[in-house]
Amino acid sequence: MNGARVASGHLFFFYAYDAGFEIALESARPLCEAFDAPGIAGLRPSPPHLQYRPKPLVVPAGTVTVSEGGKPWRFEAAVKIFDFGSLSVTLALPVRDLSWEEYCAAALVLSAGSALPKTARETAERVFERIRPAVSRPMFADLVEEYSLFHVEAFSPQLTGTQALAELPHDIARLLTLEEGTFSDAAVAEILRSPIQYFENDLFLADWSAAFAYDPKFQDTVEVLEFLNVQLLELRFFDRLLHEAIDGTAEELRPRRRLFHILHDPYEKPMHKLSQIRTDVSLVRERIYNALKLVGDAYLARVYEEARRKVGADKYDGTVRDQLGNLTEIYTVLNNRAQASRAETLEMIIILLIAIEIVMGLLRW
Repeated sequence: MNGARVASGHLFFFYAYDAGFEIALESARPLCEAFDAPGIAGLRPSPPHLQYRPKPLVVPAGTVTVSEGGKPWRFEAAVKIFDFGSLSVTLALPVRDLSWEEYCAAALVLSAGSALPKTARETAERVFERIRPAVSRPMFADLVEEYSLFHVEAFSPQLTGTQALAELPHDIARLLTLEEGTFSDAAVAEILRSPIQYFENDLFLADWSAAFAYDPKFQDTVEVLEFLNVQLLELRFFDRLLHEAIDGTAEELRPRRRLFHILHDPYEKPMHKLSQIRTDVSLVRERIYNALKLVGDAYLARVYEEARRKVGADKYDGTVRDQLGNLTEIYTVLNNRAQASRAETLEMIIILLIAIEIVMGLLRW
C-alpha cells in the first residue's frame, strides 16, 4: 500500500464501429438531436487550424449503469458520428477520492468484463438505426476496435509526473497492459520506456490496448486517442475488405472463355467490383487522414504518434497499401484478359459471319 489516492480522474473506454460508406452529417443531425463536436480545445498553445474538417457530430447518450465485478458502475455515454461512416462510443466513469489500489482494480475489472462492450454496441446500434436514412450504403459491421484511457487529474497527496512514474511503476504497467500479474523489473522498464511529459505535473504513457494520462488538461488527449481508435478500426475494416476482395476474385483469373460465352464477358463483374472497392478505400482512407491533422501541436503530435506506434497502426496502414497494390495488379491482369477475350470474341464473330456467307453462297449456287 503506497497511500496515494486519486483525488479526481476518469476511466475512459472507447469503442469504434463502421456503419456504412458515408454519413451525411447535416441530414443526420435532426434525426438524433446531435450537435457539433467541440474538437481540439487548445488547452496548450496550438495553432487554430487544429480542428476536425468536417466536425463530427456528438449524440449524448446520458448515464448508463453497467454491472461488472458484482457492483454497478454509472458511466457517462456519448456517441460521435464521423462523416466517413464511423461511429465512436465513449463510456466515461468519473472518479473522485478513490485509493490508488481501488482505482487500478476498477480499471482492470471493467476492462476484462463483457458488460462494457455489450453496452457500447447497443448504444451505437440505437444511434445507427436513428440515422440510417442519412447513411450511404448502411451496414453495421461486426468489427469493433477498443481502447482505454486511464486518466488521473490529481493525486492526493500531490505528485509530479516523475514521482508518479517512480512510485507507481508496476501499477501503471498493469494498467497499460491490462494484466493482473506481477511484472519483472525488466518488463516494467520496457513497458514504461517512452513517457511523455509537458509540465512537471503531467505524464502520458501508451501501450497497444490502453494509455495512462496524469494530466489536468486531459480533454485534447481524450479527443486524439478516440480519433486514433476510429482510424485503427477503419484500417482493420479496409484490411478485411481488401483481403476478401482479393480472395473472391482469385478464381476469376482462371481461363473461362468458351464458345457459349460468346455474348458474355466473365471479367466485367469482378473488374467493376475491384474498381469500386479500390476507389472506395482510397477515398475514405484519404478523408480519414485529412479529418484531423496535428501538425503544429508538439505535445498532441507526440501523444498521437506514440499511441499510434504502440497500437501498430503503421503496420495496418502498410498492409492496406500493399493490398491496394495487389488489387491493382489483379485488376490489370483481369483487364488484359478481358481485352484479349473481347478480341477473340470479335475474331470468332468475323469467322462465323464469313462461314455463314460462304454457306449461303453455296446454297444459292
